[in-house]
Amino acid sequence: MDKQQLLEELRQAAAQNQISKEEVLAQFGNLVPAAEVKHLSISEVLYYIGGGIVFLGICILAYQNWDSFSSFLRVFITLGSAVACFIVGALLYRYENLRKISQAFFLISGLLAPLGVSVAFKEGGFDLNSDGIQLAIYTIIAAVFFSALWFYRQTILLFFAIVFTVGVFHFIINLIIGQNLLMENYSKVWEYKILAEGLAWLLLGYYFLQTQFKALSGVMYGFGCVAFLGAAMALGGWDPNQNVFWELIYPLLVFGIIFCGVYVKSKSFLVFGTIFLIGYILKLTGEYFTSGLGWPAALVLAGLAIMGIGFYAVRLNKKYFTAAA
Repeated sequence: MDKQQLLEELRQAAAQNQISKEEVLAQFGNLVPAAEVKHLSISEVLYYIGGGIVFLGICILAYQNWDSFSSFLRVFITLGSAVACFIVGALLYRYENLRKISQAFFLISGLLAPLGVSVAFKEGGFDLNSDGIQLAIYTIIAAVFFSALWFYRQTILLFFAIVFTVGVFHFIINLIIGQNLLMENYSKVWEYKILAEGLAWLLLGYYFLQTQFKALSGVMYGFGCVAFLGAAMALGGWDPNQNVFWELIYPLLVFGIIFCGVYVKSKSFLVFGTIFLIGYILKLTGEYFTSGLGWPAALVLAGLAIMGIGFYAVRLNKKYFTAAA
């Protein structure tokens, strides 16, 4: 039953006094409102900026005095600061009116955690160049932040938990493939890893739309689009070592991203899809039309194509995003 049929039946029922206006309005009042994306306020933005500056200050302090610090001070300043900020964030979270500022301290802790744990391992005599040691470091940090997420349900904790899990994924793959690949093969492994991560971020963004972490969807979409489309373009290769499969399939991936953006109502898909489509056009002209008169003609056609892309991107934005805002 479409909307018009439903409205017609409702009108007929009202005309026959089978349903009243008050009953209809009461049903609207019983509906559970869908989760809305909460935009950052100015105060929250300042909290995060302040947290970033605190992190920068601690890093500069450690860098300027590193050689004069003892092993204990190195660990205390880096890992100790991360733990202290986490504890402060946890204490502030207990008070409803201080929960927003608690996220700033969780931010500082998340930024310092990899540095602090790495310093602790290094001062303990472990080799940080070992993939196994790096895997242990990121596994510990990811486990801590996922555990914290269980108690505090903060979006910033989920973000860091995902980032550190990506680190775990990277070093697991490194351990599996070992150190026996040629450099060009390593680059391909990295490209496929980033492609898989980009797809995972896009799927996570879609999943978060149905949860209390809906505000994280936009971030996941942005990172996912850049990683997925960037890795797919890199897999296409560059002259004279192009990969025909990826170069042929790439336009389908880009348009797929753009139309997915229409489905999920996300501008990130439209913006990054358009940018990478323009990049793909310029890449093709540079690879196949750089000699003779073909290059100027290709540039003219590329310019016209980009203008067309821009025109339709604006139309899509007005039709599917501006109207829905």
